[in-house]
Parts: sequence; structure tokens; C-alpha cells
Amino acid sequence: MDLNNLTLFRMIDTERSYLTERQKVLAENIANAKTPHYLPKDVERPVFQTEVKKTLALQTTDPKHFSVSPRREVVPNRVYVPKVSDPLSIDGNGVIIEDQLNEVSKTKGDYNRMLSIYRSFKTLVKTANTKINA
Repeated sequence: MDLNNLTLFRMIDTERSYLTERQKVLAENIANAKTPHYLPKDVERPVFQTEVKKTLALQTTDPKHFSVSPRREVVPNRVYVPKVSDPLSIDGNGVIIEDQLNEVSKTKGDYNRMLSIYRSFKTLVKTANTKINA
């Protein structure tokens, strides 16, 4: 059984890809903290992520029925330079190390949560598959 054919595992893979790319961009920001005129970058969250919440929020048309939104396309991660709200340093650098480290920590926590969900559902699917084939 190929787990990548299951919607949940594709969603997890999309999130994992986004979080991996975001860690790379945050590391680049930290590495360029002393580069003149460097502005910090970020990665746009995939459109799919916002659609997941809509898909999982089932809308009932009747107490005995429910419907699910149609499947959405996954959009690749896009790196962009967000608007700088804090003042720049004297050399024009917009990186604030503390903010970047905070974002790295959040991203790591999100990644670990995705791995935990992945492992749990993988075990669940394997267990269900073994019981069906037994």
C-alpha cells in the first residue's frame, strides 16, 4: 500500500515541504544578519494549507448528511520579502536575530508536530492493513 496516495499523507508532505523550505530561508536570513541592505525573506504558506481547514470543516445540509469541498491543487512554496515594520539598521539591514530565532523555533515545533502526526497515522494504517489481510 502506497501511503502517498492517501489525502492525509499528501497534506502532511505538503506541510513538511513548506516547513523545510522555511527553515532554509530563515537560516539564510540569520546568515545575512550583517549584510548591508539585506532584507529578511519568508516563505508563503501553500494555498492548500488554508483549504485544508475548509475541507475538514464539514458543512451539513441536513442533520443526516454532510458534504466536503472538492480537492484543491497544491501551489509550490514562494519566497518573498515581507514589508519591514521595524526600523532598519544603519547599514540598511532589516534582519532582527531574535525574531528570526523565534521563527526558527516555531517552525521546528511545527515540523516535529507533522512528524508525530505522520508516525501516528502510518502506524494506524499499518495496523488496519494487517488486520484486514489477516
